[in-house]
Amino acid sequence: MMLRLGFSDRWVSRIMKCVSTVAYSFLLNGEVCGWVQPTRGLRQGDPLSPYLFLICAEGLSALIQKSHKDGHISGFKCSRSGHDSLLFTRATDANCVAVKRVLKKYSAASRQLVNFSKSALCVSPSVDSRECERLAKIVGMQAVECHEKYLGLSCITGRHKRKMFADIVDRVWGKVKGWGDRLLSVGGKEVLIKRVIQSIPTYSMGLSRVPKGLIFEIQRLSSRFWWGSNQNSRKLHWCMWDRLCKPKVEGALLARQCWRILKFPNSLAATILKGKYFHDSNIWEASSSPSASFLWNSLMWGRGIIEAGIRWRVGRGSCIRIYGDRWIPRPSTFKIISPQVLDVNATVETLMSPSGGWDVDLVRQFL
Repeated sequence: MMLRLGFSDRWVSRIMKCVSTVAYSFLLNGEVCGWVQPTRGLRQGDPLSPYLFLICAEGLSALIQKSHKDGHISGFKCSRSGHDSLLFTRATDANCVAVKRVLKKYSAASRQLVNFSKSALCVSPSVDSRECERLAKIVGMQAVECHEKYLGLSCITGRHKRKMFADIVDRVWGKVKGWGDRLLSVGGKEVLIKRVIQSIPTYSMGLSRVPKGLIFEIQRLSSRFWWGSNQNSRKLHWCMWDRLCKPKVEGALLARQCWRILKFPNSLAATILKGKYFHDSNIWEASSSPSASFLWNSLMWGRGIIEAGIRWRVGRGSCIRIYGDRWIPRPSTFKIISPQVLDVNATVETLMSPSGGWDVDLVRQFL
């Protein structure tokens, strides 16, 4: 595989020597004992393993691209990693056979066996269940209605958002119940709430807008833990929870995801969202919709956080509209508030001289 990628014979020979001659020692009672030569080459924690793994993943990507180019597979691949790969294709016999053939070639070339017992086939609801079972037998995987949770979140979202995030509440309750029997100081409780409980929903809140009921439930459990309540007794809450801990920045995590789309417009996520929701405009002119996905409506909600303080930094000014965009260093609006004297679509570049400075006479018309 390394030779096919263009590496020299000398370099490949040295890498293979590192793989075949590796040996490990062990610490026994604080002393280094013996050397063991593994029969399967490098282990996963070896410093050289990640680089070789990337080469194997590149080989898998090349096989899929070739099969797609030859017309054997219809669809696209949206993951470049070899351990967690998500493949999209049509639910036909030919495509399933082609996918199985590509995975076998990859296993033979990289010596990395695909664990089909941990792999799953998920089809559209419009596909008949018997057809799904038949396709699953072709690829040698189990058929599932939807994939299991990945990084704590469901791969497919439905209308019941509370059910989607129910695992977060269970994890918070498990932590609070375990701490309830311990004698903790006020400072200790504060550290546990800030560093443990509040960190549990961080990843989920960074990807989507969580329901208000979930936030209320987490706050309720945190408040019970703070005031010493447990399953058997309830303590008096001497102060409202909102007064104890006010949010520093509401919606900041979703604003960060929206900012990534602005900063990396050529990324896979930005390209897919642009093609679906704002292919003829930009993300500032896009809007949410009841028929749009939960992820997109969450991003639109977080966009308002950015709009409250973002403004253009003037360079050449060719992309900045004088009247429509926010570019004036005035924190109240960041926009021109004087009467319109130029075309509504005029850009800031119009206010500049050929040397790159401001056209003073033209700028004075706005004062």
